[in-house]
Amino acid sequence: MNAMKRIFVIAVLLLGWCACWAQDAADSVHFLDPSNWETVRSGEGISVRKYRTKCRKAETYLFSAPQAIYVMEVDPSVCRIVPVQDEKQRTVGSLVRSRDALAGVNGGFFVVHPEPKGTAVANDFLKIGGRVFSPVPTPGWGDAAVGFDRNGIPHFTSWNKAMDTDTLAGWSAEFPDVMVAGPMIIRDGRSLHEWTDTDKCSLAEQQKRNLYAPRTAIGIRGDSTVVLVVIDGRRSRAFGASFPEMAVIGRWLGLTQMLNLDGGGSSTMISGRRLVNFPSDGFGILPIERRVANAWLVLPR
Repeated sequence: MNAMKRIFVIAVLLLGWCACWAQDAADSVHFLDPSNWETVRSGEGISVRKYRTKCRKAETYLFSAPQAIYVMEVDPSVCRIVPVQDEKQRTVGSLVRSRDALAGVNGGFFVVHPEPKGTAVANDFLKIGGRVFSPVPTPGWGDAAVGFDRNGIPHFTSWNKAMDTDTLAGWSAEFPDVMVAGPMIIRDGRSLHEWTDTDKCSLAEQQKRNLYAPRTAIGIRGDSTVVLVVIDGRRSRAFGASFPEMAVIGRWLGLTQMLNLDGGGSSTMISGRRLVNFPSDGFGILPIERRVANAWLVLPR
C-alpha cells in the first residue's frame, strides 16, 4: 500500500468510520483514493467529481458491486441553491438551461401521471420563494424536509402531514424555500439506517430493485458546504445503493445531515449543459433524462 493510501486509511480510522460499519475497510480506501475520482468541474464556487468502478476490476467495487457516484460540492457564500418547478414536467437539463444555472439535480417526489397530462405536481410540501406549490392535501410520501434560509444554508427536520398547512407559524414559515422528501439518511452526524451485511448475489431481482436503486440526496458539512449526491443504478456498471450504503457514503463525504430525494429514473445531475450521470431510463450507450416536476438548481450569487 502506498503512502497516500495509508494516509486515507489512518484518516478514516481516526474518525471512527470503519469502527461504526461492518463493510470492508477496503471500500473506504477505494472511495477516498483520489486516483479513483475524475474532476468534472471546479471553480465558481462549485466542484463536481465522479467515482466510477473500473471496468471489470472487482477491486474497485464498493459494497461488493460496481458503482457510479457523482458528488457536487457548493460553496453557499459564492452560489445559491434554489428549488424550481414549472407548470409542466421538464428534464433537469431543460430547467438548468432555462434559468442559465451553473448546475442542477432532480428534486422531490412527484405525481407521475397527473391530470392534466404532463402537469408538474409535487407529491409533498414544496415552497419556492415564499410561495407554496404543493397540492393540498398532498399524497405525502416524504417524512423529512430541507429548508434554505436567506443566507443559502440548508436546515433539516422531520415532517408530517399536519405540517403541510401550517405555513404561517410552523417550521416552514422560517424559510423561503422548503422541499419535503425522505427519508433522512444522516441526522446530526449519525446514520439513521443500520448496516447489515447482505449477500447481493442471493437476492431475487425484485429484492435487488427494491433495496438498491439510483439515488439522489442533499446534505451539508460542518463548514456549511452543501453537497449534492447522485448514484447511478440498475445498470451493469452501476448497481445502485441502499439507504445504509448511502449513509456510509455520506459519512465518508463528511456530511452531518443528509436527506434522500427522488431516485430511480429521476436521478439526474447536470453541470453546465452537460448530463454528468447516466439515468436509468437510458439504454445501451444512450442516456435519457426523465421529465420531472421539480429540481434543485445552483445559481451564482
